[in-house]
Amino acid sequence: MKSVTYESLREYDKIIIYGAGTVGSKLLHVLRNYGFDNSKVTVWDAGSNVLSLKLGFTVEQPNFNGLIYNEKTIIIIALSKRNNMKVIEEIKEKFLKLNFKNIVISSDIIKETNVYNITEYVNDAYGDCEYEDDINFSDFKTPVKLIAFYLPQYHEIPENNSWWGNGFTEWTNTKKAKPHFKGHYQPREPHSDFGYYDLSNADVIRKQAELAKRHGIYGWCMYYYWFSGKKLLTKPIDILLDNKDIDIGFCLCWCNEAWTKSWVGNDEEVLIDCKYQKDDPERFIDDIKKYFDDSRYIKKDGAPVILVYRAQNIPDVKDTFKRWRKRAQEVGVGEIHIMSTIQPYFVEDMNLQHYFDSETDLFSPTRFYPESFRLVDNNNTVISNQIHNYNSCVYDYIKSLEKPGHKQYLSCFCGYDTSPRNELNYRIYDLSFSLLLFYNLVRFIIKDAITNSKEFIFIFAWNEWAEGAYLEPDKRFGYTMINTLSRAIYNLPFK
Repeated sequence: MKSVTYESLREYDKIIIYGAGTVGSKLLHVLRNYGFDNSKVTVWDAGSNVLSLKLGFTVEQPNFNGLIYNEKTIIIIALSKRNNMKVIEEIKEKFLKLNFKNIVISSDIIKETNVYNITEYVNDAYGDCEYEDDINFSDFKTPVKLIAFYLPQYHEIPENNSWWGNGFTEWTNTKKAKPHFKGHYQPREPHSDFGYYDLSNADVIRKQAELAKRHGIYGWCMYYYWFSGKKLLTKPIDILLDNKDIDIGFCLCWCNEAWTKSWVGNDEEVLIDCKYQKDDPERFIDDIKKYFDDSRYIKKDGAPVILVYRAQNIPDVKDTFKRWRKRAQEVGVGEIHIMSTIQPYFVEDMNLQHYFDSETDLFSPTRFYPESFRLVDNNNTVISNQIHNYNSCVYDYIKSLEKPGHKQYLSCFCGYDTSPRNELNYRIYDLSFSLLLFYNLVRFIIKDAITNSKEFIFIFAWNEWAEGAYLEPDKRFGYTMINTLSRAIYNLPFK
């Protein structure tokens, strides 16, 4: 059939989306953004897909026996081509036997995608970046509290050694990175001032905190991996807790999703699952109380702030948070402030606004599908189709926030490139990255916070080296990124 765009989907009376996993959920999110009538969309999914229901779509078990052909119906198979081509062909054949002709794969529905030959494309990112030494901004003040997301996976744990090999840390991914096209900034190497550090060393965390404080960062939001009482990668958080002299605020983000081998193209093999057991809400609050009680823990109006990574994954949000709040009162914590990260769904999208106190972006780029392109080789084989321009992403983000009434705490990002983690299916959002645009993005969210009396802003990230998002100094540009952030925070000239 002819090429299909989101706009041309309006020609059909009914849309059947086969699959409501990661690919299907993203498609549903885009349909919502385009204002599609939910009643025209039916989701077929073999499992019970809570997210699709929360977004307001009808979810049914696949039923070819009861399906009647209609020329105004289009079938979208929402599965990744990477690992599912055999399954996709089998599903497609079942629809063809019923005479359906309007059948597409979700990845074939394009917005605006340009195609470039990988041997010819040249990325012009970082053209306005120059090496800078560390600058001390301690004498300046700001009314806004900036919180940087902090990844603790820079120390060994037995589980990672078992799953990925002895000695595995996030540096393992970072070191194996390579450029995929001319001008692609990989590998990223840390500055010799920090090197390939080990977060089991308290002095490293102390040095990180000193750098953050000098540059106007109020605190870190540290990822907290908790699976029904099983905790992973908590050593840096516990070191911070045990060393009261480390002068940095902190809060926790509960990363409530299963760990799989998605980094190597295997989404099906679950390493550790999030099962949401009956007594989890009380156990969770009991486990994190010691962090809430620390004087450095970040609070909103006296209530400890706890972020939730994927609200859509929790089977019963209402009951879970009710029990969180009750247990916090019982153990002497008092009120807690529960914040959702936008992943990429707003709490209103899922009708969960009554259960959260606030929300923020974690990865501000992932909510958008900005100007993008595909890289192909000389045989026209797709190398990657998830490559986006940083400037388009920033402009789309700012445009979405120009509408009155947005209430979330805003965030910014200083790049995004997952190719070190996933060599086959990476996402890049820092093409044509401009330091000046990053500066202007920070200025925008600072002004929004001040104008609307918002206490916090967020940045992705402090140290996501294998996702190309870090404020820490690197070998190529030194302290340029964090210096630019500080200039924007304090409303100092860009250069």
